[in-house]
Amino acid sequence: MIDEILKSIDYKEDDKTLKIFNLIKPEDESLSKSTLIKILKWKSPRPLRFYNENEEENIRNITALAFQQNDDRLKIHILTALKGVNYPSASAILMFKNPEYFPVLDIRVWKQLYKNNLVSVNPRGIGFTLDQWISYIKIIRSLAKQNSMSVREVEKKLFDYDKLTQEGNLY
Repeated sequence: MIDEILKSIDYKEDDKTLKIFNLIKPEDESLSKSTLIKILKWKSPRPLRFYNENEEENIRNITALAFQQNDDRLKIHILTALKGVNYPSASAILMFKNPEYFPVLDIRVWKQLYKNNLVSVNPRGIGFTLDQWISYIKIIRSLAKQNSMSVREVEKKLFDYDKLTQEGNLY
């Protein structure tokens, strides 16, 4: 079923997302506060007041430290040291830095994985744990490899499919 979903949905990014992709270069060792705020507002604007409490130097140091790590658990865990940043928003930072390798952790995508029996916990897709994020990226990476797509493409197609087929409220 999930392979059919991936084949049936076109992959496209909106202008706002493309503008953020253009702000980040592969060689960037860290993020500026303005770039970080754009990413975080893109993912979830509600905690904006917390995002704004992060100081430029801390942002640069924390993002640099996270980007240097080889271990995915360390990368995301370090990013959650930023005020207002949880696993979904930290995953967005990682995705914009490396969309071939990191998907955004999102309720819509998680729900599609759950409906297709690829995950068996957290059916509502809220309050994610570190272990759930690790499972999520492994599944999305596997689907990407099986379907010759980037992890971003897989995640975005599942997001768009859920948005198109959602019944009732998201939460």
